[in-house]
Amino acid sequence: MGEVFGAGMSHYPGFHAHPEHIGKQLVGNIARSIKNGGADPKWEDKANWPSAVRDEYGEDEGAAAGIAHRKLHQDAVMKVRDAMDAFNPDFVLIFGDDQYENFHDDMVPPFAVFAWDEVNLGPIRDNRLGGGNFWDEDPDKEFSYKGHKEAALYLANGLMDSGFDIAYSYRPLHRENAAHAFKNTLLYLDDDRRGFPYPVIPFHINCYGERFVLSRGGGGPVAADAQYDVKAPSPKRCFELGQSLARIIKDSPDKGAIIGSSSWSHGGLTQSNDWIHPDVEADKVLWEHLSTNDLTFFRDITTAQLVKAGQVEVPNWCAMLGAMHEMGQQVEPLAFAPSHIFNSSKAVALFHDK
Repeated sequence: MGEVFGAGMSHYPGFHAHPEHIGKQLVGNIARSIKNGGADPKWEDKANWPSAVRDEYGEDEGAAAGIAHRKLHQDAVMKVRDAMDAFNPDFVLIFGDDQYENFHDDMVPPFAVFAWDEVNLGPIRDNRLGGGNFWDEDPDKEFSYKGHKEAALYLANGLMDSGFDIAYSYRPLHRENAAHAFKNTLLYLDDDRRGFPYPVIPFHINCYGERFVLSRGGGGPVAADAQYDVKAPSPKRCFELGQSLARIIKDSPDKGAIIGSSSWSHGGLTQSNDWIHPDVEADKVLWEHLSTNDLTFFRDITTAQLVKAGQVEVPNWCAMLGAMHEMGQQVEPLAFAPSHIFNSSKAVALFHDK
């Protein structure tokens, strides 16, 4: 009988940055939102910022807050990594969204299993905030991990048998390397660079749905008369997919680790906050339900609710939580890192047998 390990975390690109540069995320969001017509130019004056934004930004442009924010998330992720090492999985499946990286307008599946022999991350340089990277590593340093083609196809066939019509991939499509959701998840799970020996199965969920092609996987406002794309799979469908996946692994001889990777509310996706800062209050609601092991809340929430709160990437968690619910596991809430200036709130959780 197979075993299932589960955890949730973020793949926030800003954790690449040196702490003294991380506050540039807020400034960039403001400039972009004003340029795109989503925010009033009054945002250019710090005196007009909401007090929660101003207080977090401080007098050091978010440097102190950035250090604490990253540490809270990454200390928790290292606990996930320690637990993963103790579990010693045969493969690590990562639910992650694509932002016009591997998929473009020529093909946008709701779900896709990547049955790759190798998962190449490419060079570490993926830091839009400037100033090198957190690890002081050569920006041209490349990372590559083993894939698990056989297990990926086994899971895909099992999902097909259980009523999920799953796309699959034997090689990258529009770029040589894995999308940032997978790349950053792996880099952060190996934050102390102990090495990552486990085969990886990237699993794409089209979280951006009706604005995926329209905004090229990005945030911010779109034209009022824009033609929207096809909807994203619902939280309920993602949750049910995770349940099916858990049953498939349970009926196999394998030990599978499942990671749901995303931040929660995103400033660049939250219209009510001028596309600048996240809906922290909505994130607190998610955290309250997660912390009490109310996993079906993530099944029953609607896509419209997630879109309104800028939480469009949460379905990556929904799929993992479906698997944990199916296995009857109990949550260990490790960290909740709300933020008004680092584009998104983050959460980290680990699951155990009851």
